[in-house]
Parts: sequence; structure tokens; C-alpha cells
Amino acid sequence: MLGVTEGREYLLVSQNLAELRATGGMFGAYAVVRAERGRIRLVRQGTAGQLGHFLPPLPGVGPEMRALYTDLPGIWPADVNLTPHFPTAAALYHEMYRRRTGETVDGVLATDPVALSYLLAVTGPVEVPGFGRLTGENVVRSLLSESYLRLDLRRQDEFFARSAAAVFETLLARSVPPKPLLSAFDRSVGESRILFWSAHPEEQRMLGESRLTGVLPEREAEPTVGVFLNDGSGAKLGYYLEPGAELTVGACRPDGRRELRLRMSLRSSAPRSGLTPSVLGVGRTGDPYVARTLVHVFSPAGGAVVRARLDGVDTTVGSGTERRRHVAVTTVDTGPGQTRNLEVDLLTDRSGTGGAGLRLTPTATPWTTHIQTASPCNQ
Repeated sequence: MLGVTEGREYLLVSQNLAELRATGGMFGAYAVVRAERGRIRLVRQGTAGQLGHFLPPLPGVGPEMRALYTDLPGIWPADVNLTPHFPTAAALYHEMYRRRTGETVDGVLATDPVALSYLLAVTGPVEVPGFGRLTGENVVRSLLSESYLRLDLRRQDEFFARSAAAVFETLLARSVPPKPLLSAFDRSVGESRILFWSAHPEEQRMLGESRLTGVLPEREAEPTVGVFLNDGSGAKLGYYLEPGAELTVGACRPDGRRELRLRMSLRSSAPRSGLTPSVLGVGRTGDPYVARTLVHVFSPAGGAVVRARLDGVDTTVGSGTERRRHVAVTTVDTGPGQTRNLEVDLLTDRSGTGGAGLRLTPTATPWTTHIQTASPCNQ
């Protein structure tokens, strides 16, 4: 994979957490990196916007996905990851890049500014020519907030490109202690902030269903509930959202299923004024300072979503399935200083286990989470 026998090229994609998508953020700036005989170098850069859009939509968006996300993942590069299943998103982006440029890459690697903050804490500060210094403490704020407040669109793209190049080149050139560097990578992978898909099927099979691959498994030993967020505002207000999730394992049912209860909160720390048009976007809620979030709650594999309440009131949800999981979709509008609370009752499959887990969209402000487990049903 590092080009020992033949050169390899990969798309390195930055997920912009200011505009949320299920795997993290919309695919924004990208770079092409070349690996040859174990040496890695950056060869070119671009943005998702430069890839344009695709009509008719690309194949690869099946009926289940269309029912949940319409044809958008097959049309817009920024929407390929409305689905939380990263291999689908990466394969779509890979094909979009091939069709637009005529070049075929060997895989797609996605990361985000929070992962960069972990790396910069190890490598030390990086100078971005013409824009100042990035550190582990300021990189998330600089890329996801200050850039939209201080720079016009052209300068924003330039800043993102130069930042990516500076961090990448520093990582390769600077002498960095391996143990803390590996810890930073491990933390990023564990939080699904570094994701990788190989265009070579045998290599993808070898990687399996690890966290690195971003696979949403269709079968699982322990039930997991997914809470995935997609921006519905057409804005960059995701930086200000502070999510939380609590999952409780409840009673056993005679059919062997287990009851689960998810309590999810979403708070906005956005100011009430002073944000620029670059942040506020198209203002689909009517009030441009209100963040609209499409919350997708995925049942455990083989399970079901039973009921949902928003701020204590029963709410109607959209419904679908993806990868053997029942999916409930609801729209949550969150104003500055406001906290919204979504409560969802779910069922597991018939495994009867007392454990449970959460799969979450990585966000600029990390989730606060709590899981309350129970004894298996046969005890």
C-alpha cells in the first residue's frame, strides 16, 4: 500500500466538521498523495467544489439509500457521506474524481481538524505561509471558525490548501517521537476521525470491519445504536453544536429481544449575532442562526426503532433501512444557547446480550456519552 512494488496514489480528504455529514463533515479540500518505495509526497490539491456535480446521478446509490438520502450522494461530492457507511461514500468520491479528472487513485483517506489537533500536539506548531501558525490548541478553531469570520471565499480555500500541505510536509519531514505519534493516530482511528478505503478489493477485505474502514456492520456480536448527524441548514454552524448521548439497556422481552433507550441532546453555543454570510449560508430555517440537523438514529443490526420523543413530545419520524438496521430520521432545529433533547426507544435482535455500544458522527466538540449496561437475558 506504500508503493513498494509500484507507485500508489491516494485521495486525502478533509472532512469539514462545520457542515456535518454522517461520517464527520462534508468532503471539502482534498490532496493527492503519492507513495513510492515507501516514500510519501503530496502531488496536487483541489476542492470538492471543483469536481462539480453529476447528472444523471452516479450508480452506487441503491434503493435503500435513495429512500433515506434521495439521489444526492450520487450527484454532489459534498453529499457522498450522507450515509455513515464510509466504503460507500469513498467509492462514490473515487468515481467522481475519476470521471472529472480522468485519473484513478488507489484509495481514499479521510481525516478532520480534530485529528490534526492530535497530530500537532505531537509534532509541534506549523507555520502556514501567509496565514500564521497552527498549533494543537488553535487548529480546530482556526479552520472551522476563524477562517469563515476573517477570510473571503478565495482566501478560505487558499488557507485550507496551504494548511493541509504544511501539516503534511511537517509530519513527513520533522523528527517526531514514534510512541506519542502512534497514540495520536490510534486515538483518531478510535474516534473515527481517520478513515480509509482501498480501491483494491483484496486489500479492503484484509482491512475488514475495523474502525479504520468506517464500515457500518450488518452483523455484530454486541448491539450498537448509531446516531449520525447531517446538516440541514446549508451553513457552517456545526462548529457550535455540542452533542451528548446516553444509552440504557432495558428489559428482556419473551422473544429474546432487548429494550434500549437512547437519550440524545444537542446544544448550540452559537452567538446571536456577528457571524458572517460564510458561516450562515442559505439560512433554511428562516432564522440563519438556527442550526438545522437531520438526526439519523440507526437501530442495532436486526433490531428496530419503536418510538421517538423530541423535548418530551411524541414526534413523527421518517423511516427507512440501511445495512440491516432500521433508521429513524427527525429534524432538530437548535437556536443559540438552546438545548434540544431527543429520546428514542429501540429493540435489539434476539441475542439477549446485556452489553451495548454507540456509533456516532465525529464532531468539532466531542460527544459526552454514557452507556448503562445490564445482565444478559438468560441470567
